[in-house]
Amino acid sequence: MTIKEISEALNVSISTVSKALNDATDIAEETKNTVRQYAAAMGYHVRSKNQPTRRICALYERVNSDTRNNILNHVISAFTDIAIAHNFEVVTDFISSKPEGFVLEEYLKQNNFCAAFIVGMTFKSPVYKQLKNTTVPLVLMDNHVNNAPLISSVSSENTNAIVKAIKHLNKLGHQKIGLLMGERESYVSAERLAGYILGLARVGIDFNNDYVYYGDFTKNSGEEAANFFNETDVTAVICCSDIMAMGLIDGLKSLEKRIPEDISVIGFDDLNLLKFTSYNLTTLKQDFNQMGVQAFKQIADMLEGRNSQRVMLNCELIERGTVIERN
Repeated sequence: MTIKEISEALNVSISTVSKALNDATDIAEETKNTVRQYAAAMGYHVRSKNQPTRRICALYERVNSDTRNNILNHVISAFTDIAIAHNFEVVTDFISSKPEGFVLEEYLKQNNFCAAFIVGMTFKSPVYKQLKNTTVPLVLMDNHVNNAPLISSVSSENTNAIVKAIKHLNKLGHQKIGLLMGERESYVSAERLAGYILGLARVGIDFNNDYVYYGDFTKNSGEEAANFFNETDVTAVICCSDIMAMGLIDGLKSLEKRIPEDISVIGFDDLNLLKFTSYNLTTLKQDFNQMGVQAFKQIADMLEGRNSQRVMLNCELIERGTVIERN
């Protein structure tokens, strides 16, 4: 039973459920009691009114409706569920809504946050250079800071996942493999580019910069990349997100390219929305639920005085219909 499932069953918002479970004062007692009684009946851990609640901030880099943010929402939802079950309150906020000169440390202390989970951050973020000075435990998603005792990180094994994809394609006879990157300023993009270079070396293929296109994790950038790859002789393209892979497939089809007969395509994420589309996309599956769970566990450990850690989760290659053997 999750907060989302409770909200759907009772036809109330997720934030209302969260507030009710945390005994917030800004919702009606009748609504609060209904939510708490239903949650308890369904086996969900309901916090006692006498138990103290600590506050964690789930801080997004920016607000938009793209699929990248939907991924972050999935992780935050899993994070929130386990945090509430352990008597924490989770408050969501956005870096992009903050004024110029925003100081992360001051914000966390003024709002009585004991820790923060930061997602969607790039190297250009206004708080990126502030991280090492933190005295509040932080967990970063898809980012990492070396030699920082109060900064843990959680991500997928991005480099190894791309190596796995290249080995799979090479085993099927592909020698000319392209890469559709995410944002240049993204740590996760850098790791996946490293995996691309390493993977090629492992199968004896020379790196060719002309086979790399820089997108931005949006479907539009995938569609734009179709024109780029159409001018190359690649037989396969690995995309750093499913949403870009979908855009690439649409763009290539508009150029009368057959998928996978002319160009094979591999995505990255295994988004739930794939179940409701006809793309039948071969992809690298991330465990978003476990990412949120591990993020909370890292916060709990640091609050108890344990050392920060870097947690990397395995990605599974899901074979579907957008990759074909190359004769």
